[in-house]
Parts: sequence; C-alpha cells; structure tokens
Amino acid sequence: MKKFTTLAVLLAASAAAVPFASATPISYTLGSFGATGIAGYAPTVTVANSAMTYDGNQIEPTVAAIPASPTISGIPSVGATDLNPLSVWAAPLTNSSWVGINPTAGPVNTSNPAYGYYEFDTTFTAVAGLYSGYLDVEADDTTEVLLNGVLIPGLGLGALGGNTHCADGAPSCAAGDLVNIANLSLMGGTNTLTFIVEQAGTGSPGGTGDPSGVDFDGVLTMTPEPNSLILLGTGLLGAAGMLFRKRLTA
Repeated sequence: MKKFTTLAVLLAASAAAVPFASATPISYTLGSFGATGIAGYAPTVTVANSAMTYDGNQIEPTVAAIPASPTISGIPSVGATDLNPLSVWAAPLTNSSWVGINPTAGPVNTSNPAYGYYEFDTTFTAVAGLYSGYLDVEADDTTEVLLNGVLIPGLGLGALGGNTHCADGAPSCAAGDLVNIANLSLMGGTNTLTFIVEQAGTGSPGGTGDPSGVDFDGVLTMTPEPNSLILLGTGLLGAAGMLFRKRLTA
C-alpha cells in the first residue's frame, strides 16, 4: 500500500510540473486610438495601452534643420483624435486607428501643420521582463518610436525624400513598417511608448493638403526561459524521488 501511495505522490509531482511548463505566456496587445474624430469616426480598438496623447512639438523653419536627436518642447498633454484615412493613407493596422493632433490634422478638412516634430505618447502596465513580438507603424510623414525614452532598433525616422505624398522611407503613410522585436526589456509597472512624428509641413501653416498622423499596432509576449522550466520540473521530480526512496527504506 505504501508503494502505491508513493507512486501517486510521484505522479502528482510530475503532473504539477506540466502547468508551469505549459503556462500561458504574458502577452500585451497594443494599438493606437484617440478621441472620436470628425463625423463620429472611431473604430473599435481593444488594447492594453492607454489612448494616445499629444505632448509636444518643435517647429523648424526648413527641412534642412532636422536635428540629429529631436528635442521636443513640452506642452500640456491633450488627447489625440481618431482620423479617417480615406484613400489618402493606408488603412489602419489591425486593432488600431490613425490619430492626430486634432480632427483637422487628417485627410478630412485638413489643416496643414507647420514643419516640425510632433510627439505622441501612450502607456501600458507590464510585468518586468524580456519580451519578443512585433510593432507595426505607419505615419504621415514619418515617425520614430521610443520605449521609455530609448529608440527601439529598426524604428527610426524614415527619409522624407521628395515627399510628394508620403515619406520615401519607412515608416510612411503608404504602408506599415513591421519590425520584429526580440529581448525588449519592459519595466515592472508603467511603460511609455513615444512616437515622434516628423511632418514636412509643405505650404503655409494652416493651409490645406498635407495631413499629419500616426498609426501603430503590435504584440509583446514574455515567455519563461526554457532552462527555468526544466529546473522547475526536475526539481519537483527530484523531490518526489527522494520521498519515494525514503518510503521504500521505511
């Protein structure tokens, strides 16, 4: 009877290791959205991050004056607005919406922003650790993406080029710029994604015909290290084995 009891304990310990090894990894679905735009344009978006806010701008007199590291002037944070892309921009990415400074920043009733850099932020709460996944970004004219103030590799400003419609280099408004991410470190608690949109500002500020906005989606997933799972499983089995031997000698 003792042997059968010990065998049951051993099997229970083995089974206990399985949930840890197959546990659902921590994952965050992200995407841009803001306040309802013109004519009630507000696609349904279900994500882990907050609504986008507009938090600053730096106006430059000429395209040649682009600084190597944009310095954004702080302004009181205001909510970004959902923008209808019409046929001017590529469609919004999965589970996201184009957003801009205000309802007239987009293709509908466009008010041309001055040339400069326009900062948008969104936050989400995470468990500390290393994450893998992707971010897909599109912008008019282009954007760079920072996590907690540090540029995410592969998501720098695209070259404006001729800028007849979108920037020549990705990210642009013609299509998403999908970047696969590995070993991205998230802080425990609040994390901030910052999008610094570079706007060409062709024509006079307040004119029409040169919309500005940003759109993104992504998924970040943390998976426990395989070595940790192996150690956990073997530790449980080892403990069960010791109990088994102890009962045999009892």
